[in-house]
Amino acid sequence: MTPPPTNRNLRLAACAVAFAAAVGGSTHSSAGELEAIDKIERYCTVSWRNAGIARQEWDDCTQTALVELLDRISSEGLDEAISNMESSERRELNRTVWRTVQRWRRRPRQQAFDDAKASDFSQNHDRNETDHSWEQIVSAGESCLSERQQTILSMMRDGWRVAEIASSLQIPQARVSDEKYKAICKLRGVMGIA
Repeated sequence: MTPPPTNRNLRLAACAVAFAAAVGGSTHSSAGELEAIDKIERYCTVSWRNAGIARQEWDDCTQTALVELLDRISSEGLDEAISNMESSERRELNRTVWRTVQRWRRRPRQQAFDDAKASDFSQNHDRNETDHSWEQIVSAGESCLSERQQTILSMMRDGWRVAEIASSLQIPQARVSDEKYKAICKLRGVMGIA
């Protein structure tokens, strides 16, 4: 009596079918080829885990990688791909895994409408809170900062780099950094931030 099939056995069977289809429909796979597929599957599983791919997608990613790998190397090269780290087959295995990971990362994500709406609300709330905080900083700065310090902080808030600010104001970069530091210290004192 044979034991009931496990997920691992089913995955191996699916990989064997994919392998057989890739090599021209031959159903006679050697034990060495099946062992190589098993090793590649384990290699892929570790790769998916390290890449942060969701566990429920590992099987699909492994099947995709195996099919793609078999399009690029011969069935005899499978053992070489897993056993010899310096071989061209191993480089192809690594490229295949990398491409699969990149496709997974770049694929569009499904999101429930309610989640999307909540996310938009959260982003708008954060933006409004940030704008309100900036208004407090500007009003506090009007009483204690020089015009140059106010300009530098405003430019920094808008994403300007120190080099760009220095060029625009025609002052040395060190002066920009110094003025920014002094302005932040003054604002902390005025706003009671330690």
